[in-house]
Amino acid sequence: MLQSWKEVLPGDHYRVQSAGLLHSTDQRVITCLYQPIIGIEAVSLYFTFWQETDDSEEFLTHHHLMGAMNVSLDRILTARKKLEAIGLLQTLKKKDVNPSQFLYRLEPPLTPDLFFKDGFLNLFLYRQVGPREYKKLSREFASSSFELNQYEDISVSFDDVFESMPTEESPDEMRAIQTKGSWQAREEARAIHFNNTFDFKKMNAFLSDAILSEDALTDEVKTSIEKLAFIYQVDPYDMSRALQSAALHTGTVDIEVLRKEVRDFYLLEHGADELPALYERAQPEQEREITNAPQNEEEQLIAWYEQHSPYQLLQALGQGSKPAAPDLRLIENLMFDTKLNPGVINVLIDYITKVNDHNLNKSFVEKVAAQWARANVRTVRQAMSYAREEQRKRAQIKTAPASGSVKKNYNNRKPNRNEHHEVIPEWMKNQKKQKNSPVANDEEVKQRAKWLEDYLNNI
Repeated sequence: MLQSWKEVLPGDHYRVQSAGLLHSTDQRVITCLYQPIIGIEAVSLYFTFWQETDDSEEFLTHHHLMGAMNVSLDRILTARKKLEAIGLLQTLKKKDVNPSQFLYRLEPPLTPDLFFKDGFLNLFLYRQVGPREYKKLSREFASSSFELNQYEDISVSFDDVFESMPTEESPDEMRAIQTKGSWQAREEARAIHFNNTFDFKKMNAFLSDAILSEDALTDEVKTSIEKLAFIYQVDPYDMSRALQSAALHTGTVDIEVLRKEVRDFYLLEHGADELPALYERAQPEQEREITNAPQNEEEQLIAWYEQHSPYQLLQALGQGSKPAAPDLRLIENLMFDTKLNPGVINVLIDYITKVNDHNLNKSFVEKVAAQWARANVRTVRQAMSYAREEQRKRAQIKTAPASGSVKKNYNNRKPNRNEHHEVIPEWMKNQKKQKNSPVANDEEVKQRAKWLEDYLNNI
């Protein structure tokens, strides 16, 4: 659960500043193109800040912001970070003051032309809204083209309308035009930054100087490499191959050619018409708890969920077989719709296969996922805690008719985190064996069934 008090307090002050002129058309761009990616609360925060841009010389408090938006500080902080991550907001904090003072600088969004050519944000939008809505949006923002060769330019020139000025300026005029200062201008949209940066040093070791010089890796090219590596999960070696192919004949990197090379490589590895799969992502580093060697079986289980993708979990649950396409589509839709982390999705999958006879029923999965998303479950440990609580409730419902006192005792009972004892599943211990053996033997099936029973009853 996000703890906003560690970063910002209701009494902390803030002011809003625009990093460039914002136009009325920007509202439509943010609503139609950015909102499907970052959500309504982040967009609402952006528009609220917009109204407060240079509104007063006095600082406002975050308590005022909570009242203006009618949401908690936790949700405001989550929305703020989404705006920062996508490049719509820069947050600055003044040093050594109490209460803290924040300066929020609103960044203009990308123009529709740059957005649909970005190769990064437009892919996220496509995966979020689907092909039909994406085509509809691209048509709505498409510019109308005219056959200009069928028209004649009859516009007048400047001197056709205005008379010439005197050859010498007066002293007052000279002082007026030499006034120093800065004026509002439209700045470029803020670039997207990645916390886990791409290993350019390792990639450079694979590059041939005869094909591509180090000077060819401009800032724009490096930014594109980071985006492509994030989307297609390309390692430094494969990226070096794509770069050299893109620069083979010219010695310079054409970003469009590079994007095509990386995509072709991805399609070659994963099959035709496949797009980068979210279900192959693992828990983000900043959301991981186990960074050192696990100290007990529970930490070992948490570490496994954090280090492996939902695809790998489905593969392990299937005794090494390839996961079914409907299950993969269901999980990927969940990750888009609920924004749950991959590690949390792992716990969700494992929990539902246990309580629902190994069946990932779509409505049941979506219901539990929506509940966890509303509770802002971000870490594996939180997800495991929710899964245990849900299983206790299910067990209580089953036993309630037999004894009227059970429900009373359960409601009065306080959960004790130290009561449970995690059991490492056999499929996790023997994954290497399972990869070599396409069909699990009867003993492995019995052991897994025993572990499932233990897991559900280890209160």
